[in-house]
Amino acid sequence: MKFKFLKKTLATLLVGFMSIGSASASLIPFEISMVVDNDFAIFSGNSTNINHLIYQNNDTWTDQIAGLSTLDFTLAAGDDKFYVLAMGGGGQEENISGLFNGVNITSLSVLMSSNLAPNLSGYNSTDVEAGTYDVTLSDVQAAFSTLTWGAPSLNTTQTVIKKSGFGSGFTFSTLNAHLFSFNAVDVGVEVNSVPEPSTLIIFALGMIGLASRRFNK
Repeated sequence: MKFKFLKKTLATLLVGFMSIGSASASLIPFEISMVVDNDFAIFSGNSTNINHLIYQNNDTWTDQIAGLSTLDFTLAAGDDKFYVLAMGGGGQEENISGLFNGVNITSLSVLMSSNLAPNLSGYNSTDVEAGTYDVTLSDVQAAFSTLTWGAPSLNTTQTVIKKSGFGSGFTFSTLNAHLFSFNAVDVGVEVNSVPEPSTLIIFALGMIGLASRRFNK
């Protein structure tokens, strides 16, 4: 009987342990409206890593404007930053403009990375201009630790920024690709952090110890 009781107790603790992990891994929704000349992709992560590729644009910048709508996304637990990879295809000064949860990106605390176009496999002006270049998560992750960061250049008069209707945006050099980093809390996205595995294990072992004491009585 005691063995059955202990077995049942351990099974209950295991279910509870798993439920803690699954509850903390819930997804946080947010909205983005954005236009980038020429192409872009959206990632989520934290200050040290990019963890997820959550959107890949497949329209030219003119089609982005014509079909502009609010896109709904989710932020995985443990991620507290959005990263937009803005990719220029050449021809003129490149730009990025848009809203996160209705907030203009130029009013947020934002950093722009150094150029990572050389780190992106198959990066070329033809696909980027068409809005059809597909970046890979692994390329961006591999380049992340080598990047330097600084404040982006604000612009209110560049042609695409004006046509996009957002009124202001950031510009960068032609044919370059840059990550723009945003803090989730700045646009009202409450971060749902995941407990460290070690914390969960200590909790589980403590509960098992309590169960064992009851078993030994």
